[in-house]
Amino acid sequence: MRRLFAVAIAALLALCAPAFGGADAIVSQNFSATITTGNTFQTLRPLTQTYNSLTIQNNLTSADNCWVEVTGLVAAGNTLSTTVVTGNATVTSQQASILLTPGSSYQRYYPYLPRGPIVVTCATTGDSIYVDIQ
Repeated sequence: MRRLFAVAIAALLALCAPAFGGADAIVSQNFSATITTGNTFQTLRPLTQTYNSLTIQNNLTSADNCWVEVTGLVAAGNTLSTTVVTGNATVTSQQASILLTPGSSYQRYYPYLPRGPIVVTCATTGDSIYVDIQ
């Protein structure tokens, strides 16, 4: 009887192993980008995306700020001064975006992830942004 019980437990554990982290490891994907035109938003990730975590970091260590917008309100091609209409007011794209000072980052984890298109800009052409998606 004990042997039958032990075999049943072993079979049950073998079936449950993938559910407890044994099989499918989540892989980080690097979508870092260089700003093509300073102060003009460009697409980092499109609307149709699925992921479990998101990190966006301003790679600069001094001087230039970057801005990221994750709701779809600001479109690629908008400048920092382009006017957009939020639920409460009319503001500039800069005011509707998240400020990333040098070295700072924006992070979100499942289930609190933005699902809109993600756009970004920095002050100067050639600045870089680090993007990690899992």
